[in-house]
Amino acid sequence: MPAALRRVPRWVCHKAKVPYDPSALRRKASVVDPATWGTFDQAQTAYEESEGNRDGVGLVLAGDGIVGVDLDHVVHDGAPDPAAMALLARIGCQFIELSPSGTGLHGWGYGPNIGGRRGKLDGINVELYSQGRYLTMTGRPLKDGPLVELSGFAAVADALRGSDENSTYRREQRSTEDDSSHLPFSSVGLPHQTLPAIEGERNKKLFELARWLKGTRADATRDELRVMVQEWHRQALPVIGTKDFATTWIDFLRGWEKVRSPHGATLAAILSGIDCGAPLPDTIVALGYGEAGNRLYRICMALQAHAGDQPFFVSARQAGEMTGMHFTDASKVLSAFVADGVLELVVRGVGRVASRYRLAQANGGQT
Repeated sequence: MPAALRRVPRWVCHKAKVPYDPSALRRKASVVDPATWGTFDQAQTAYEESEGNRDGVGLVLAGDGIVGVDLDHVVHDGAPDPAAMALLARIGCQFIELSPSGTGLHGWGYGPNIGGRRGKLDGINVELYSQGRYLTMTGRPLKDGPLVELSGFAAVADALRGSDENSTYRREQRSTEDDSSHLPFSSVGLPHQTLPAIEGERNKKLFELARWLKGTRADATRDELRVMVQEWHRQALPVIGTKDFATTWIDFLRGWEKVRSPHGATLAAILSGIDCGAPLPDTIVALGYGEAGNRLYRICMALQAHAGDQPFFVSARQAGEMTGMHFTDASKVLSAFVADGVLELVVRGVGRVASRYRLAQANGGQT
């Protein structure tokens, strides 16, 4: 597998096409939850030590320029369809490998963030993805070239959108090799805060879903949003009185239009105001936390400034995502901050509830 992909910390395992968190044997992964991803080594080790409970590993696409091409049922008796290879050449793929079944092909490279496209082109079932999906990797390359800029990726995406065959392909509803990777999330991918726990929470939680999706999937098509709302409705059914999906759908659309502060907007504004070139306090420099630790300290400073004299919330998983560290490493850095008196742990988080901290005044805090 290309080193450029192995370096990306967005790997999962899979079993029967369902993605799993490499750090937890029983927990499914979600393509919208970085806390359920890991490094390549973590995913590979989890697969090798699973004793048959995992079928392989896969990579989550997150809109950072890495894109994937998925062609189904184009390898027959070990030989790829010439039309499929011609299509991959048209896109520009230099790294192409067999799918787990051996009947499909996956091409990898760099391209624009187009979300996803599915359809038929030149008689080939083709899917292009840049975010919100995972694709399996087998380590069985058919063409073992480097990851390159896919010069034809955008053009083929546009051709799929305008192709008459595209609507026919959707009507066929074919089951593809990596069917679960085409969902915007796994069956557990909806954040817990968007799902009602008791009767009477339906409208509030549906608005939270709209707010979350507008912050994380603002470019989703109407069809993609509908799939996600259908999944929400399915999971919420045991505790909501409204059994008709049409009612849920129209209420979601009304909520979507009313959202003024999408999920993550406040945090994004806080982070955008961080001056990475500003000098750190001498006491922090002397502690020698390193680049990632210093970056996390700057984030804590910004969160404290936003919170004023109140404690601020941050979880290890969130800290890891913001700094590029694995969440276990981020947890250790936060613990070091507390041990060194840089942070005061006000309330320890439990489960999915983030811990609350206060920055020590002697180290540049606001209190």
